[in-house]
Amino acid sequence: MPRRIMSLKEVRDQGPRHRVRNLRSISINTEDKTAWIQDGATIGEVYYRIAEKNKTLAFVGGVCPTDGVGGHFSGGGYGMMSRQFGTVADNIIDAKLINANGRIHDRESMGEDHFWAIRGGGGTSFGIIISWKVKLLDIPEKVTVFNVT
Repeated sequence: MPRRIMSLKEVRDQGPRHRVRNLRSISINTEDKTAWIQDGATIGEVYYRIAEKNKTLAFVGGVCPTDGVGGHFSGGGYGMMSRQFGTVADNIIDAKLINANGRIHDRESMGEDHFWAIRGGGGTSFGIIISWKVKLLDIPEKVTVFNVT
């Protein structure tokens, strides 16, 4: 029996966590200072995996560790380091997306306009994003934390 391809509306109606909850892989490349992050991972998981590999690399992400990267990244992604390094959208260098025909596209095959749109324009409007490639940033090994009272 041939497999039926679901429409984007059917997939969207099931909810984003339902369709990506098992896509949680995070691959860190410390030499290239990049990471491939699947859409179902949480921001906290990404921070943890980066810290496991290298204490002086980070990415611009939000402050809620339980937020999923899919919604955070496709919504632009403002975080604590955004003032200096830009938003998550500014630091995404590639993505894997499944279009309505079931084909997987990367930045090159989807085109620059489509790639621009998924970074801040609400990614589910343009296909199902399954993973993101982000630029990792150099940070100091020790930072100062203070409270203003």
